[in-house]
Amino acid sequence: APRRAIALLALQVASVGGVYETGQDVVVSMNKVWPFANPTETYRYYDLPFCQPTVVMPHFMGLGQVLRGDRLVNSLYTMKFRETVNRTVVCDKTLTAMELMSFKAAIDANYMFELFVGDLPIDRPFGVKSTGVDEASERYFLVNYLDFIVGYNDQDLVSANVTRDLNLEHLVDITEWKPGMTIQFSYSVHWASLPHISPSQALELQVKSTMPHGHQNMDIHWLAIINSFVLMLLILSLFLLIIIRVVRSDLSRYLQIPDEELNAVEEETGWKLLHADVFRPPKHRLFFCSAVGAGAQLFSMVVMIVLVGCVGAFYQRGAVASAAVVSYMVTAAIGGYASASLYQKLGGEKWAWNIFVTALMFVGPGFKIWAFLNTVAIFYGSTAAFPFPTILLMFAMWACVTFPLTVLGGIVGRHRAMKQGQGETPFPCKTNKLAREIPACRWYQSPATQMFATGFLPFSAIYIELHYIFNSVWGPRIYSLYGILLLAFAMLLLVAGTVTVLFTYFHLNAEDHRWWWRSFASGFAVALFFYAYCFYFFLQTGMTGFMQCAFFFMYSLLVAHGLALMLGAVSFYATYMFVVYIYSRIKAE
Repeated sequence: APRRAIALLALQVASVGGVYETGQDVVVSMNKVWPFANPTETYRYYDLPFCQPTVVMPHFMGLGQVLRGDRLVNSLYTMKFRETVNRTVVCDKTLTAMELMSFKAAIDANYMFELFVGDLPIDRPFGVKSTGVDEASERYFLVNYLDFIVGYNDQDLVSANVTRDLNLEHLVDITEWKPGMTIQFSYSVHWASLPHISPSQALELQVKSTMPHGHQNMDIHWLAIINSFVLMLLILSLFLLIIIRVVRSDLSRYLQIPDEELNAVEEETGWKLLHADVFRPPKHRLFFCSAVGAGAQLFSMVVMIVLVGCVGAFYQRGAVASAAVVSYMVTAAIGGYASASLYQKLGGEKWAWNIFVTALMFVGPGFKIWAFLNTVAIFYGSTAAFPFPTILLMFAMWACVTFPLTVLGGIVGRHRAMKQGQGETPFPCKTNKLAREIPACRWYQSPATQMFATGFLPFSAIYIELHYIFNSVWGPRIYSLYGILLLAFAMLLLVAGTVTVLFTYFHLNAEDHRWWWRSFASGFAVALFFYAYCFYFFLQTGMTGFMQCAFFFMYSLLVAHGLALMLGAVSFYATYMFVVYIYSRIKAE
């Protein structure tokens, strides 16, 4: 039995993708159906009253496909490589009144269906509606004839198409139900030689052909990059001016300018007065360090996903989800290391709790959101609900890989910080026992002003690219411009980091030493603007229904949480390096 199962699996994998011999079976898999405006509200293909095989057998799917709601099963369509099939009836389906109503309701909601020929996906509407002057003249038509046109290059499948141009021979009128009403479902297969399409390009071209408005205007992307670049130059200019003021004594040595001339134009600043308070540990340092560690892990994960996308775009269905899961697992050690190392430097003693909270900082809220949405999907009978084996697999991957790596990274980071801190303080300046009194600040030095500026400026660097990413996640498009995304991501990090450093400098000049949480809060500010954009994007779509709205806003909230952690960690590290640098100048002087 085990050998037979392995042989069947090998036969299936070989026939789904790879080299074909003439007459070899080509697998046609039915996948799912969904309303065009609600891409997350997916259902099994056979949940609607289509003809189905005597035994419905699931096909092999990757983890990413399962996570995105794919449920590949066998079909009634028999296809052999390079063998033409004239129009053939696969079944006669007798419809009840309720089944007819379900078809009509689906056509009203612009339902789409997806099938796979080999590993090439095809998305199509399965019905059309003709409107008239009144409801009585409305007609409903169901696609009951699939005309497959399959392209090949030597022994490889390189293209697949199904009834792209609908006409009356592909449709049947289902406007009115009659007792004993029977619909005849049929198909045909025609082959075309396409030597200009190489097998390596087949999936990319197939996916692009299924997307509406296939051509992307690159001018908009480059305009967004230029806008971000100009903004970054302005902020960096201010940043460099501050650095020049801070290191004027170094400049006097290198440029041979007398100290007297520099001191003559020197303005009195307050940041030097905080040397005994600036490295005072923040309140709730355990949670602070855990948030920084979780953000460092998410940053590493995003970098890995974008770099892999630059090498080869994710055209395989579910590839981005698979890459995200694997990247999050293997970068867990980075999160544990960053969190435990910083916690040790800040004098924390509950290092075990610190590592545990780090492991749950993103996964904890994510689990709660997923549990609620998975319950909603189960209630709706949607394929967006994870199968029980997938739930066990995800939990096992976190418990057996992610959590142990977080603990390992935390132990290494803690011991390294302990070695570095032996005999000397980990910071350039020592901290007094009593905290310095903080004077009242001006309006432009207030936390509210910082939150607005550190949120709006970085968000303005990415909002145009964000539109295309949302269209990919919540629409029919596949995002492929990962080189542009890498540039936009780099601009986002540079702008977020430099703006946070500028406002930290303003606060230190105002003799306010509470910079730890403020620097991290910059990421939270960007997340607020991101979530506000989610509402704007939602109003531009046709999403309806509780399930789709819940999925959109709850998962967007989870992404906003991850964005807050990631940009908070980046902003904190940029500020941390700046503060350590300028106060090490005091020690040097």
